[in-house]
Amino acid sequence: TKMKLVLSLAFFVLLALLNAQGAKEKLFQTAQCAGTLCPGGCCPHAGWYCCADNTHCSADAADCPSPCTGTMCPGGCCPHAGWYCCSDNTHCASTAGNCPSLATWEKLIKMADMKTEEQTM
Repeated sequence: TKMKLVLSLAFFVLLALLNAQGAKEKLFQTAQCAGTLCPGGCCPHAGWYCCADNTHCSADAADCPSPCTGTMCPGGCCPHAGWYCCSDNTHCASTAGNCPSLATWEKLIKMADMKTEEQTM
């Protein structure tokens, strides 16, 4: 269980680092926008800047995400041009077959559990 905790913590730290690149928000589609109306949708904050990627807005231009030089996926920028956006919206891969599956994650967790059990014996 310690390994599960370490893997979970590492995952959330990585997500936090990826999202902590300044104050920015994802845009959303709506018929009425109480915030700033951007070309890509509604920014939930009035007076915010519409980022060039048409998927984010921020308090100012400096907080916008870096332009994507790879493949733009629903979950963000994949750093590799022409890669496939995986259905988990977290990963991208050279082909759909290379995307991680739930079965792969479950297998890794089981392996970590077995390793932890061996260490406690």
